[in-house]
Amino acid sequence: MKVVLFHHLQRGCAAEVAQKVCRALYRNGMEVWADPQSASILQNMPFVQFASFMDVVQEADVAIAIGGDGTILHCARHVVGTHAKLLGINTGRLGFLASMEPDQIGEVARLQTGDYRVSKRMLLEGRLLDTKGNCKRILTALNDIVISRNFSRVAEFTVSRNHVVLGEYRADGVIFSTPTGSTAYALSAGGPIVEPEFSCIEMTVICPHSLSARPILFSPHNELQVNCHVREEHDVYYCVDGEKPEMFPAGHTLKISGSTQTLDILDLSGNTFFDSLSRKMMQSLKDSRS
Repeated sequence: MKVVLFHHLQRGCAAEVAQKVCRALYRNGMEVWADPQSASILQNMPFVQFASFMDVVQEADVAIAIGGDGTILHCARHVVGTHAKLLGINTGRLGFLASMEPDQIGEVARLQTGDYRVSKRMLLEGRLLDTKGNCKRILTALNDIVISRNFSRVAEFTVSRNHVVLGEYRADGVIFSTPTGSTAYALSAGGPIVEPEFSCIEMTVICPHSLSARPILFSPHNELQVNCHVREEHDVYYCVDGEKPEMFPAGHTLKISGSTQTLDILDLSGNTFFDSLSRKMMQSLKDSRS
């Protein structure tokens, strides 16, 4: 079995965890690969092979992301479209996308025996169309696609479903999320929690100037279209999975639907989604009651 590491070396104890993971993988007879940038922390491990993550993941069986949710999301962008499965080990704060904590590293032995659960996650596909209807960008998101203005300024958004207008909104922005992303930005904006293996597109309007704008769940087979209306040109941006925002030019359209691709996330520890929800999302409430 070929395993490649992807980690944020400056995130918490990521370097130490990466070393322990490599040793555990090697002890259990797995082929260990890492990016050359991590050679300095893995230099005393002759069994580790080094090559670009982008190259190795094309043939890897498993990609292990070590870090917080941002690191796991960034890794997922490179794993989509390959046959590799994704395993997240949390060394950040919340780590809701991670199925393992640093004290569970010994569980990686299950990769070799197949004693694990695979959670298949849907993805979003976005297509940015220019004023003539030509596709300028294709976007893929595990969590969400967010459209908003700078500095929390209000914009007017028209949202359509299969070319039928659903509504016109005055708001700071709009979030289109997968069930996986329902516990991220969409949750903070008042959206519902959706079981991650469910298939739907969640639309949550950010700070709407309306008492009736509520989150809506759509079938992933729908095509949603978003147009923005602002006075200042080049003042609206879209952001995919928290990456660097890109300009949403005036007159352009963003079409969003469920992707034909999916992502396999591994669970070696036996933690269910609801276990993680209770342990990580409700912890502050529980602490206040203790």
